[in-house]
Amino acid sequence: MPLPIGYVRAPSGEVMLDPDEQVQTVVRLVFSKFVELGTLNAVLRWLVDHQVQLGVRVRTGDGKGELEWHRPNRMTLQNLLHNPIYAGYYAYGRRQVDPRRQQPGRPATGRVVREAADWLVLLPDRLPAYIPVEQYERNLARLKANQARAGEIGAVRDGTALLVGLVACGRCGRRMTVRYRRSQRPAYVCATEAASYGGRLCQHLAGPCVDRFVTAQVLAAFAPAALELSLAAAAQLERDRAELDRLWRQRLERAGYQAERARRQYQLAEPEHRLVARQLERAWEDTLAAQQQLQQDYRRFTIQQPRVLSADQRAAIRRLAADIPALWDAPTTSDADRKQLIRQVVDQVTVTVDGDSERVEVTVAWAGGARTQGELIRPVARLEQLSYWPELAARVRALATAGLHAAAIAQRLNTGGYRPPKRHERFGPQGVQDLLHRVGAHKPQPRPHKQGGLGEHEWWLVDLAHALEMPPTTLRTWVDRGWVTARQHPQPPRRWIIQADQEELRQLRQRRGRPAGYYTRRRWVPEEPEPTPRQGE
Repeated sequence: MPLPIGYVRAPSGEVMLDPDEQVQTVVRLVFSKFVELGTLNAVLRWLVDHQVQLGVRVRTGDGKGELEWHRPNRMTLQNLLHNPIYAGYYAYGRRQVDPRRQQPGRPATGRVVREAADWLVLLPDRLPAYIPVEQYERNLARLKANQARAGEIGAVRDGTALLVGLVACGRCGRRMTVRYRRSQRPAYVCATEAASYGGRLCQHLAGPCVDRFVTAQVLAAFAPAALELSLAAAAQLERDRAELDRLWRQRLERAGYQAERARRQYQLAEPEHRLVARQLERAWEDTLAAQQQLQQDYRRFTIQQPRVLSADQRAAIRRLAADIPALWDAPTTSDADRKQLIRQVVDQVTVTVDGDSERVEVTVAWAGGARTQGELIRPVARLEQLSYWPELAARVRALATAGLHAAAIAQRLNTGGYRPPKRHERFGPQGVQDLLHRVGAHKPQPRPHKQGGLGEHEWWLVDLAHALEMPPTTLRTWVDRGWVTARQHPQPPRRWIIQADQEELRQLRQRRGRPAGYYTRRRWVPEEPEPTPRQGE
């Protein structure tokens, strides 16, 4: 059986670690970086960014057994992490022939990868190992969890939602998915029942409110360990740089050996045999140039990334660790970094919406087994969904009866702890006006003097909205989109005046009767024009 990267076969047939130290260093570096970074793509990017190559032994041909250095690729790293030989196992029968997939006349087809329980032979502690068995099993579990499947948490990907794969529905227990709306704001949705059986959504809620709640809990958990975090970060940086420095020195040692070997070959050649001497001279010059370039790259590396952190760098790390919220909100901290930190300490977040209201019960299950329970307020679409809607309506009626204007009512409501729906944190004058309309306590404000009056076929925006039986806000949106002809009155409060004759009113009513999204969604087939009535019909 061919051996993977990092192993060779002795003349006696015994399997042993590759005698080349640089090969062993790179193999161990791959495993350590996967533990640190967590995904195969992250390890591949790190190896490419630091110009780390994999040492591969030639298996066939004249150069069989010679060492070649290849750039890393995804498939090689995936096979390396899945191979049980690196944990000391002797395994046989990992890939077996499935007769149903085998093609007639092609005996090499139909091979499938079996689960470990279905392997023909699996013997532990039979071969030299690079990693312990426990780490190998954790790597397999991590690779499985990174898969984009419904039952797995999935790898960290782009997106502003910080709890992807961690949020569970408190009603049915299923994992909630993430949906992004046009505003790029995420929402956590339990849609398994609706997708599988055509029912309604189990529950859904806006993502930012849940993210803020869990983030506050995570930062509070990190706060007591600020000093330990700073020391661990400094130690991790120094370990990474020391490992890279060791790899660079091994590459320099190899380049020096190759240059010295080329020099000896050139000196051993007969001077009279110029055909051979010229070729060996060019090979010597090439190895010297490669050695010089590598030395320059190493000097550049030592300047950019010194092996030991300076006093200023250590002080900066301590300052950042002391102010963890500032480090969390820093522009240099990406959403992927925040997700990775949350996954280190949080196993699951269970959310349960109280009916259809704004109240949500949240349970955070920590990695150590502890649980934290709390309640958050989510934005809702309608005032009637608020749990304190009857109390709010009575309060607004009382304030309006007392003669307070909209701004004063808004201040009283905010002081009393009331919160509007949608994504607003405080009531404003316009929100109070809408609220007064809703509870029937609105006092119409005097309209501006007509001073020239309304022209023929002209309407005040509110009157036209009432005539069309539609919200004034929607008609105001039509003005912004240019769907109606409108102008503003020159005097305060500069109300909108819309021009609409009978034909325009008919078109507006037709537009009002069409479903939502009619003018924004893409058509499957071209829309047929309406037939033109014939003369006399």
